[in-house]
Amino acid sequence: MIKKFSFLVLTISLLSFSMHKYYVSITEAEYNVESKTFEISVKFIGHDLERAISDAGAPDLYLGTEKENEKSDHYINKYINQRFHMVVDGVSLNYKFIGKEIGNDDFLYCFLESNKIEVPKKVTIKNTLLTEMFSGQSNTVYLTVGDQKVNYQLNKSNVSETHELKK
Repeated sequence: MIKKFSFLVLTISLLSFSMHKYYVSITEAEYNVESKTFEISVKFIGHDLERAISDAGAPDLYLGTEKENEKSDHYINKYINQRFHMVVDGVSLNYKFIGKEIGNDDFLYCFLESNKIEVPKKVTIKNTLLTEMFSGQSNTVYLTVGDQKVNYQLNKSNVSETHELKK
């Protein structure tokens, strides 16, 4: 009887684990003193991003395939610019889409660069990436300016954080 019960508990635990889904993006924003820009990378689960962009009205992107939409970078850039914002010392940053990398593991890395900005003193980051799609979406943000590093966990109920940088 104990063996059957242990097997049942193990089976239920494994099934619960395999059916549980996690929705996460990871954004790294690092200030480059030489170029006076923020270099930004965003890591997505590729099919989650494709679904969000498609649900927003864009055609299917077929990222990383022979059928990839020739305007996929445009649609990705537009989506990120609508849902990721940085305000530095009261100035809203604009981003240039540098490119993307698609891994075999369904991870999609997007690279952006901000317009030029003097050394930041106060940074506000608002990140609502994929929160319109997944109520459990978690957006981890790593901010680096010089030797100062902070990170935030943003989600549907907490979409932004502000950080005052030390001099």
